[in-house]
Amino acid sequence: MPDFKSIGEFGFIDHIATHPTPKHVLCGIGDDCAVMAQSNTQVRLVTTDMMVEGIHFFTHTPPEGLGHKLLAVNLSDIAAMGGTPTDAVISLAVPINHDVGYLERLYNGLYACADRFGVAIVGGDTTRSNNQLVLNITLTGHMDLAHVCYRSGAQPGDLIYVSGTLGDATGGLSLIRDKVEMNQTHRTHLLRKFHRPEPRLELGQTLSKTGAITAMMDISDGVASDLRHICQRSSVSATLQASTIPLSEASLRFCEKTKKDAIQLALSGGEDYELLFTIKPDRAKEIENLVQKSDHPQITCIGQITNGSGDISITYKEGSLSPLKFTGYDHFRTNA
Repeated sequence: MPDFKSIGEFGFIDHIATHPTPKHVLCGIGDDCAVMAQSNTQVRLVTTDMMVEGIHFFTHTPPEGLGHKLLAVNLSDIAAMGGTPTDAVISLAVPINHDVGYLERLYNGLYACADRFGVAIVGGDTTRSNNQLVLNITLTGHMDLAHVCYRSGAQPGDLIYVSGTLGDATGGLSLIRDKVEMNQTHRTHLLRKFHRPEPRLELGQTLSKTGAITAMMDISDGVASDLRHICQRSSVSATLQASTIPLSEASLRFCEKTKKDAIQLALSGGEDYELLFTIKPDRAKEIENLVQKSDHPQITCIGQITNGSGDISITYKEGSLSPLKFTGYDHFRTNA
């Protein structure tokens, strides 16, 4: 039998996704949320995430930010479907000598995020861990059946968009891990993007209701990885334009200082929790204008869906078209 290192996170998901699901499950494994029929017109959304000390966060991570992030990354999944979040349950595995005050502050951050986005924390479970602090959350949501955005609807000719800027969270992680010194304004921006990602709930809801979005997901593992999910689920390929990748001033300054490739960082870095989506080409300007007039983050066209079977290419300034060789984060294939 293969081990996890050889098949990776997504190979394992493919292994277990073959079991048949009941009729009320409209979408099970393979999207940002599971989608269950609630009535003829309404669906229930369910998503879950686990965070492990030493893998997803450092021992001395500020607890209020960690509590915010625990919920925010799941809110981002609801946003990617176009839904509205409702209730959450939290489970903890805690070392016996762990500081209770740290966890109280973590819950302060969690509750602040929940109150802001109208989520009720309704229960959970607590157990003992022999070593690391482990956090798990399950979040539910709801929305109209007619407006659900899946990963599987992209068509050749559709335009590829992202919200916000890319690569900031990875820059923030590197500031902590590699102790990079930077201008305080830029440093604050990158660290905030890493510690306190902003779930794009209102944007996701706005986009889903237009009927112009053919596929959508959030960017958790990097565009290089997440766009492949859309392409594979939709049986298409994609071409990206390097010159259009949205980069913050802080990320550009970080890459200058560390000699990193800004485009590679933006496309392969994870934890941006922006939205990645495809739009019918004849409605792209309409959607751009709608978003611009609303209080939403910027959206940027970064490429186009093409015929194919999951391949992604990128065009650089000089006009050269190359296969996208770098990938996003995989828990079992990426070095921690």
